[in-house]
Amino acid sequence: MAETIVIARARVQPGREDDMQQALETNAAASRAEEGCVSYAVLRGEAGLFMTIERWRSVADADLHMKTPHVQTLFATIPSMLAEAPVIERLLEV
Repeated sequence: MAETIVIARARVQPGREDDMQQALETNAAASRAEEGCVSYAVLRGEAGLFMTIERWRSVADADLHMKTPHVQTLFATIPSMLAEAPVIERLLEV
């Protein structure tokens, strides 16, 4: 069974960078505690760019993660911070 990698990219409105960082770090801490999480990194770039790079044991583990309360809270919290629609990509390790 191949690990699943999820890469999410979002750009936030000016002045909302610290809010986004806090929201992503809170979600990352809860995500790292999930049984299927191999790793979960939060990255902050220039001009309001944020990325997360997640590694999950399996597609099923990544799917379960998306249904957790902390992910649902994140999705409810961040829309007002975004400057553009986020991009989320899933890849399977080959």
